[in-house]
Formats: sequence, C-alpha cells, structure tokens
Amino acid sequence: MFKNIGMVLVDLDGTLLNNNKEIGKVDLQTLHYLGKNNVVRVIATGRNYYSAMSVLPSNLPIDYLIFSSGAGIVDWKNQDLLYRSGIEKNIVNKIETILKELRLNFSIHFPIPDNHKYYYFKGNDNSSDFDQRNSIYNGFGIKLTTGYPLNSATQFLVILNNESDFQFVASHIKSLKVIRATSPIDGYSVWLEIFNTDVSKACGGLFLCEKLNIPQKATLGIGNDYNDIDLLDWTARSYMVDNGPDALKQNYLNCSSNQNNPLTMVFDQLI
Repeated sequence: MFKNIGMVLVDLDGTLLNNNKEIGKVDLQTLHYLGKNNVVRVIATGRNYYSAMSVLPSNLPIDYLIFSSGAGIVDWKNQDLLYRSGIEKNIVNKIETILKELRLNFSIHFPIPDNHKYYYFKGNDNSSDFDQRNSIYNGFGIKLTTGYPLNSATQFLVILNNESDFQFVASHIKSLKVIRATSPIDGYSVWLEIFNTDVSKACGGLFLCEKLNIPQKATLGIGNDYNDIDLLDWTARSYMVDNGPDALKQNYLNCSSNQNNPLTMVFDQLI
C-alpha cells in the first residue's frame, strides 16, 4: 500500500485537529508510522504561520507545513521558508478601493512571515465575527485610516454573512485568486480570501511534489471545508471528513469526523 502513497496532505482545523484543537493520539501515532514508511507528511492549512505554530508542537512528526492556504511553505524539521507569495502594492490599492466602495469589513495582511499582522477597515456593523477576530488578534490589527502603506501584502480577508454576498463580492475581484472558507470562529460566517493567482493548497502540494520528485498520482488529501476543494480536486485520492458540509461530502471519499482520528481511518481503509 505504501508504494502507492508518497505524500499525504491533511487540513488542520476541523480535520486533523479535534474540537479541543488537539491532534488525536491515534492520529499522532499514525503520523509517526507514515514517516517510518517514507510517506511525506504535509499539513495544509488556512492558518497563517504564527497561528499554526500556536497549536502545533515543535516535535510534531510532519515534514512540511503549507500555511495561509498555500501562500507560504515551511520545511518543518529546520523551519526554513521554502516558498512565499504576495500581492503587489498597486494591485492591493485597487482591491482596497473596491472593497471600501462596497462598504465591507476586511483586513489586508502584512507580507510573509508577518502576515498575522494586518490593517483592517470596518465598512459596516453587520459582522460580529469580524469584531471577534480583531479581539482574538488584539495587538496585531491596525485600523486602516488612509491607504495600505506597505509595499506588498499576503492577502485580503473579507468577512461576510452569507453565500450570496460571497458571489457578489467575488464577481468584483479580477485576476486574483478568491478562496471561500467558513469562519473557524463562529462556524457559519463566510470568509472570502483574496490571494495572488499562484496561491492554493494544491499549488503548494505541486511545489513539494516537484521538489521531492513525487508523482501527483501518489498523493492523498483529507479536508473538511470549501477552502480544501482545490486540494482535494488535485490529490489522486481525496477524502472529506464526516463533519464537512453535506454538499461536499458527495464529491469525495468519506472518512470519520475530526473527533475520531480521520487520518488513521483512511489508512485503515487502505490497508
């Protein structure tokens, strides 16, 4: 079986992490086991590097971390930054103007590796999720009073209330990558993330496959949400956890929820 799987790419929140923001003990053992069998272990998360490091122990048995939905990649063992992407300032300013005209709540994030820091603009009072996020990141957010001052940005994050708002805003964003995610804070607000066109979890996986000479047909992915679609459409064998949206579970192989060691279940099935 291990001759057919060369790389495993697993989402973090709602997938590898249980509801206590911990990796299940059995899944942790499976990560060790995969490493001993020469399977490259990759976490692919929407979290920025700072946020990911707040929940991942330094001795975690993985090989690579794809963070910020593919905007950055780190070699886990030595913490070397292998890849980063950003949006040029002239494009940042154009998108900023559009979002302000639409009176939206959004943030613009510093270049990697400091993209846990950001400037924010509050265009309306319709999102408590936006205020909650600013509270969680207290000390890292700066109110945007004029134009974005830095030379580049990692991404925009726009917090919306529903799917129709997402489609409306996405239609105004040209020539950039738009990713939809469900808020990990309140569990239902819609997050619209704007990146450079070369950013996705799938692009991160491709980068690592080319670096390590692993064929795409030897990849396996596990996810739980809309921001995992590009990854699961790219990996050769793709799973959606039981706690994922019903609309997505019908498109992929299914495995146990994030509460029940989904990584282990997947490999138990294969064996």
